[in-house]
Amino acid sequence: MLNLPEKNKQHKNEFLKSLIDIYAHACNIDCMMKEKVNQSAFVPCLNLELRKANRVMSQIYDGYLTQCGLKTSQYSILRSIYLLRQTTNKELQDILVLDQTTLTRGLTPLIRDGYITVQPGVDRRQKNLSLSVEGKTLFKRAEALWQEAQQYASLRLGEQVKEQLLALSKAVVDLKS
Repeated sequence: MLNLPEKNKQHKNEFLKSLIDIYAHACNIDCMMKEKVNQSAFVPCLNLELRKANRVMSQIYDGYLTQCGLKTSQYSILRSIYLLRQTTNKELQDILVLDQTTLTRGLTPLIRDGYITVQPGVDRRQKNLSLSVEGKTLFKRAEALWQEAQQYASLRLGEQVKEQLLALSKAVVDLKS
């Protein structure tokens, strides 16, 4: 873990506690809904359940990454480009399972702030993307925070649930094929 000032540690603990409270409240709402509707007619929505879980995970990771000014979505872009060394916007769309508009929204501030360099590709539509020196520095800073978030979530979920989550995620993404 990073050696954060006591104030930041307290803030992070309060933030994480509030996330847990939010998730518990959401679970209570589901229980209340089940009580108010015909039990046999209530069918949980797979999409809603995944989106709720995704929001909680994003809030946890965002809570850590905020220290370097990134959101989880921006970190994912930086990480992908870092691991690939150079990529295209289309390849990044496929890897991150994003549409062009969402990818552009995530790339724009990273390009504007000089973290990602853009070179022309083989045609006008294609862009070659790589991290600038500043982008690599930011990524390394963010990676340490991401590892803390990863460790926190992994410990809270436990090894078995973590592995189930990864398998479930892969199965859902495979639906796109």
